[in-house]
Amino acid sequence: MKKSIGLLAVSLLLSGAVFTSCKSNAEKVEDAQEDVVDAKENEMDAQQDLNEAKYENASDYEQFKAATKVVIAENETRIAEFKVKLKAETAENKAKWQAKVDDLEKRNDQLEDDIDDFKDGAKEDWNAFKNRIEKSKNDINADIEQYKKDHNY
Repeated sequence: MKKSIGLLAVSLLLSGAVFTSCKSNAEKVEDAQEDVVDAKENEMDAQQDLNEAKYENASDYEQFKAATKVVIAENETRIAEFKVKLKAETAENKAKWQAKVDDLEKRNDQLEDDIDDFKDGAKEDWNAFKNRIEKSKNDINADIEQYKKDHNY
């Protein structure tokens, strides 16, 4: 269910991107702002899932997964905000920075896939998996912070 919500949100963002070329700038900004609202709702849902996992005495994996989902949702919100702000950029700057935003989005999606694909008893050791996911989260967050710094956000 959670993955389907995430996939729905991503597909909405992508389909919105495809159809925005046929819209006025005001409509594009409005659509992007709706994406930010959706991302914030996903972030709140992930936070609620984290709280439920803590109180249900879930396994280490479930707690780690819920905490990671919160970070992923926060990243999605930031990325959606970056997309809104990109719409105000000049064409030259937009082309330059769009690739960075796309890369952040791709890496965040990969992080979500990685956390969803891990199964108890998987080939990968739990500690190695946890370390790999933590590194990915930290790398993405560092790049987001660098992007914000580069753009004075």
